Amino acid sequence: MNANNAHPLTTGSVLTQISKLTAPMMLGVSSSIIVQTLEMGFIGQLSHSHVAAITFTFPLTMILTSIALGISIGTSSVIARSVGGGNVAENQRLATHSLIVTSIAMSVLSFVGWLSIDPVFEFLGAEDHLLPMIHSYLDIYYPGVVLFTLTMIASSIMRAIGQANVPGLVMTAGAALNLLIDPILIFGWFGFPRMELAGAATAMTLSRVLTSAVLLYYVVNGNLVYLRSVWSGLRESSQRISHIAFPAMATQMIGPITAALVTRLLASHGEIVVAAYGVATRIEGIAVMLFFALSGSIGPFVGQNFGAGKIDRVREGLNVSYVFCLIWGFFMALLLLVFGSTFASWIEGSEDVINTAGWYLAVVPWSYGLWGMLMMSSASFNALGKPLPSTIMSFTRMFFLFLPLAWILNRLFGFKGIFIATLVSNLAMGTVGYFWFKARMLSCVAA
Repeated sequence: MNANNAHPLTTGSVLTQISKLTAPMMLGVSSSIIVQTLEMGFIGQLSHSHVAAITFTFPLTMILTSIALGISIGTSSVIARSVGGGNVAENQRLATHSLIVTSIAMSVLSFVGWLSIDPVFEFLGAEDHLLPMIHSYLDIYYPGVVLFTLTMIASSIMRAIGQANVPGLVMTAGAALNLLIDPILIFGWFGFPRMELAGAATAMTLSRVLTSAVLLYYVVNGNLVYLRSVWSGLRESSQRISHIAFPAMATQMIGPITAALVTRLLASHGEIVVAAYGVATRIEGIAVMLFFALSGSIGPFVGQNFGAGKIDRVREGLNVSYVFCLIWGFFMALLLLVFGSTFASWIEGSEDVINTAGWYLAVVPWSYGLWGMLMMSSASFNALGKPLPSTIMSFTRMFFLFLPLAWILNRLFGFKGIFIATLVSNLAMGTVGYFWFKARMLSCVAA
């Protein structure tokens, strides 16, 4: 693989190009999400208190991931459009500087996060007996954040030039290693100490060492970055990436912040409900993992074709992704309506947890199709170098629609009202995303 041999996405069948990008991405994303779900099953064998403790950590770990994802989206957007314009040297400079910015930012943020563990989780409503469990996980998780985020950036660089196979395979190998080590360290098999949540964090960190090392090797060996005068032009590159990255970070962080507030609402109903929410959202992650893979692929496709001035291909690619989202979302809704409780029982044995998670999985999935369409629209706006619509849609969805509705329905119907608010919010904003991006494409054609 070489920077001069980028794979253009501006010719050939639209469906074929998107499929080639998405298939390896799907392999990597799905393996990671499946391992996380299986890990939750291991933790569920410890106790529902352990499940509740790990669920409390989700919003904080998601916030750090969102920041790195924002930089990743900014990197992918500028590089993909540059590839469409045929500028190899510019690609290398942007890739190098994105790795530098990410390393510095995530090192600082992970240290601040580690210092603030106790006050943050006390605010979120974690009971005193859960704090030692939360510490045991995050004390190991935070130092590995930089490795995880560098993996994301390296993958993003490679996908932006049309190279999706290696990131997908490496992510899959890392997930397999994580799954192999997880039960050994969690339960103390083969003479290893029983580490419980600390074991889960250690397994994740070790797998990140592998994936980051391999992907950085490919990025450097493939001449996708330059190693001389790395600070030259850093300010200009940072400004270009930040133009997309900062709004993308804001967009991505809205979800975790909302999840933190939802966790606080759910905590008022007891740790059983918090644990059930953690189980349900892990299963949800598997159900919508194809959406995450597709949104990661549609960005480079849209970026390259927009950079080459091929608006018709942009519009056709989005139509393909929208149709897929609706079909897959409907299929998942039916599957989880019938088997949601069964899937929950594979992770947690408590009947109360199973019933609560099953109710979530019977209701919320009916919005998955439109939620997926919202993801595609947001990713495409970012790829065009127009991140503001994505931020506005996410901000509106969470703070003007979901949170007020969740607060009202929680008072009326308890925790079930919060789940209903999720359904309504996804349906409404998915529709908005579709029509907004459609209008954007019409304006491009008119221009």
